[in-house]
Amino acid sequence: MSKFCLYGEKKMELKLPLIAAIDVGSNYIQMIIAELNPEGQIKILEDVIQPTAIGRDTFTMGRIDRKTIQETCEILKGFSQLLKDYRVKDYHAVGTSGIREAENREYVLELIRLKTKIEVEIINSAQERFFMYRALRSRLPGPLLAEQTTLIVNLASGGVETSIYEKGALIFTEYLKIGSLRLRETLADLEAKSINFPAVMEEFIDSKTSLLKRFLQDIKFTNFIMIGNEVRTVANLCGEDQRIEVEDFTKLYEKLLIMTDDQITRTCGLVKNQADTFLPTVITLHCFLKLTHARQIYVPDISLKNGLIHDLADGLIESPQSKDSLNDMISSVWYIANRFGADRRHAEQVEKLALSLFDQTGKIHGLGQQERLYLQVAAILHAVGYFISFTDHQEHAYRIIRHHNIMGLSARDLILIANIVRYNTQESPSHQDENYEGLMDRDKIVVSKLAALLKLAEALDVSHKNKVEKVEVHRKGEQLIFTMYSWQDPFLEEWTFQNCSSLFEEVTGMQVIVKRKGLSL
Repeated sequence: MSKFCLYGEKKMELKLPLIAAIDVGSNYIQMIIAELNPEGQIKILEDVIQPTAIGRDTFTMGRIDRKTIQETCEILKGFSQLLKDYRVKDYHAVGTSGIREAENREYVLELIRLKTKIEVEIINSAQERFFMYRALRSRLPGPLLAEQTTLIVNLASGGVETSIYEKGALIFTEYLKIGSLRLRETLADLEAKSINFPAVMEEFIDSKTSLLKRFLQDIKFTNFIMIGNEVRTVANLCGEDQRIEVEDFTKLYEKLLIMTDDQITRTCGLVKNQADTFLPTVITLHCFLKLTHARQIYVPDISLKNGLIHDLADGLIESPQSKDSLNDMISSVWYIANRFGADRRHAEQVEKLALSLFDQTGKIHGLGQQERLYLQVAAILHAVGYFISFTDHQEHAYRIIRHHNIMGLSARDLILIANIVRYNTQESPSHQDENYEGLMDRDKIVVSKLAALLKLAEALDVSHKNKVEKVEVHRKGEQLIFTMYSWQDPFLEEWTFQNCSSLFEEVTGMQVIVKRKGLSL
């Protein structure tokens, strides 16, 4: 995850470092400043929120209006001053769908940088999901996700993220562009013409979720978790904090259906920004609630900024929740692999061997944990292209990965992983290839090194028979000796490994020597 230093300085070694998270959202701009203790516990010092018209502009006009940009910069100037007052050096500022989908997003980000000195990173829906579930892990009781089947609906201004946890693992996730503010703006013309606009809105939501519902209808959900800015308001109106009885929610839903916007605003005590998105929020949640057998709705008090602050903290002090978040990411990758018919036993073997080679050759390739994650994802997904065709399967795999939203990974991450898989054949990266030539020089090196490792790992299971139990790597001068340990004769694996080693030799400057040893009972 990208993190920036406000004054361009290195992180200070403080006993109690201060960190901050900024969410430049579609409906609100928010920031929290927190103190982190040596045990990794977070104490919130400031929690500020301001309304914005970013989403309204983008979802209606496709661009962010000059006045909205000015207002955004003024808000962020205030945030910047707070960061200076608290002497915060480590912060993470992100923009979501409101800026991401704006035609003039580059200009907006540059004006924010020049006027406020704050660097805003545009994140995709998959990264947003990662941060939200990082926050969720910090608030929910462990057994809720570990022991039961849970449906999670994260309703934002721009879209709805739907996820399923089963026995602690994330097994499904999907993003739909039917967020509360987007719905309101999309259906604005119909609202003026319809005498029963809530019914029209619900019918529209049903039409957009029909395929998803067919997938979900056979799953018996024990729990239903709602996340989103307006979800807290729903809980408050039901007289609850962390849990809402389904009966109480249904009563609120039925009550709101027969009320005008003005009546909803007055009765529920909403401000203008909330009033526009509150009814779409309730109707959308009702549509998803019908798919579950839950008697209660869990409403954890979290938002994107909470996930950002926990992610920043994880970068300083590792926590059990950070490992859970990584597991969520890998689970979502396996979901994609299974969806495209991957040979799981083979993919697991390639993953195991690739990571082993990466770890043992660390001093040679000089790459870090983020690159290790790229290799792991590439190893799991390296054969998904066969689902499309056996011919040019690596090209199909490239396109599948490039255009998938994988939880926690940015567009750049996906481009690198897709290229790593693309060169997982006899072909090597070439400047004649537009995909490769379009990469930054540093990224070309990363792709080449990881593609070389993936080639070797797949060669070690070319027969798909899991012959090789492990590989040990030893350096002898300018030679790297790879010793394969196997229960069976790995002749084919040894021959393929040797033939696939040229790229590794080229990018590391080392000569590859292959040996094999048999294992005995």
